Amino acid sequence: MAIEVFPTANDIGGAGTGRSSTEENIAQFSGIGIGQSTILSGFTAAEGVGLNVLLAPGRASIGGYIIRNQGFLNVPVTDETTGYLWLQLPGADVYNATEPGWVETADLSSPPDNSALVTKFIAAGGAVTDTDDRMRREGAGMITGSYTGDGGTDDFQEIDLGLTPRFVIARNNAPVGVNWKWAFSNVFPGNVEWPDFDDPWDERRGLPFFCTRCGGNDDDTIRFDERITAGGGLGIIPRGFEAYNDYSEPGGMNANLREYYYIAWF
Repeated sequence: MAIEVFPTANDIGGAGTGRSSTEENIAQFSGIGIGQSTILSGFTAAEGVGLNVLLAPGRASIGGYIIRNQGFLNVPVTDETTGYLWLQLPGADVYNATEPGWVETADLSSPPDNSALVTKFIAAGGAVTDTDDRMRREGAGMITGSYTGDGGTDDFQEIDLGLTPRFVIARNNAPVGVNWKWAFSNVFPGNVEWPDFDDPWDERRGLPFFCTRCGGNDDDTIRFDERITAGGGLGIIPRGFEAYNDYSEPGGMNANLREYYYIAWF
């Protein structure tokens, strides 16, 4: 089944007169110009037969257009390659979109124009041997919620949101004078490598992060931390975020039994 693009312009990839207006299409059309290119849902990657990445049905937003795929897709990739697979919609920036296609890049430093990152893949010996979609961006909008801290010094917990956020901010619910703190998340703009989140916590120390923390009470310092070792804060991880305590004290964003409120943007 071919990938579909909405709203159409004389049937993108064809020579028709466009699709009739429906509530869905009108709602999709209103999103043109938002500028966010992202996987909205689905497009889960797996190893296909031979040199193919197998993608599940899904939806994406590229340059304000909605890209919809209702069936499984086998996308051919290059052998003996570790690369990144992008779904591209040429012409979206001038509202003259053509039929979508697929682009490979060796890294994330130069994303293709009008494209959404789908997956990282490894191909060797005439077959796709691995896929990893942890670096892509998913969803749109925001999620609010709360969590309860469960750790002491240098402890952390993972908050599962089901999607990978662009940005998270949280604060604790302590009364004034009882260690009130808040923190911004690490920011991954989509063109940097993730740390290996499968490694144990202590092996991830020293990896490049960026986090802003603001203390409470007599400590009104704003700290801009570039390493996990710098102390407590928040960190974006695949499909959620980490809340971690200071490396030298049991305070931070995961203090035991402390309640925290967060907002996550996608």
